[in-house]
Amino acid sequence: MGFLDDLKRQADAVTARQQTDGAALARNTQLADAACKTVSSYFTTLAPQLNVLKPRSAGRFLLDRQHSFDGLPLTGFRADARRKRVRDEEVFDHVVLHWQMQSGRRIELAKDFLPEIERTESRLRQSGAEIDTETVRNPANGNLQQMRYRFQADFVGYVRVTPDHDNARLRFLLVNIDGFESVTVDFAAFDVGSAKLDELARWLVGQPQKFLADGVDVKRIEA
Repeated sequence: MGFLDDLKRQADAVTARQQTDGAALARNTQLADAACKTVSSYFTTLAPQLNVLKPRSAGRFLLDRQHSFDGLPLTGFRADARRKRVRDEEVFDHVVLHWQMQSGRRIELAKDFLPEIERTESRLRQSGAEIDTETVRNPANGNLQQMRYRFQADFVGYVRVTPDHDNARLRFLLVNIDGFESVTVDFAAFDVGSAKLDELARWLVGQPQKFLADGVDVKRIEA
């Protein structure tokens, strides 16, 4: 075999591998997008049902020792989806289910201890509430004396589903279901069907559920 023949053999092997890889990517893209379509359809049907039922959250939302919120009504559910192009195909970028948790309470907080300030601000950022913040400083030396926060204690929650088209996986980001926290979990696209989404719906309305079962890379971050 001459050198040219050897180069041709190597080129043919690379071409065959690229074609195989391309077919695998196309298949994974189809699986991930089909799962996203299932999620989008489920969320679109679920939102108006929950807006009628107005379930109450089973979570406890703690700002500090004096301010915690239990049994908040879940309202304003709405589903949304965005699309993008991958390898010249239009596919799902993400699917989201949003909702609100309204306490009807006007809150004023004042913190003068740095760890408490950091902890409170982390929870307020996580809450999604609109915050009016005031910094109080010592007029003599400019040192921080106190942080004051005023806000309507109405919070937000959401589930955001982002596909990994190359690997046929879906990542769920769940925000403020059990409290001021974020939970992420990955599932294979073929595991995300109506049964799995029913478990998520049970979680939202405070019923026993097994949504995280069979998930991978589960991470829970408290604010």
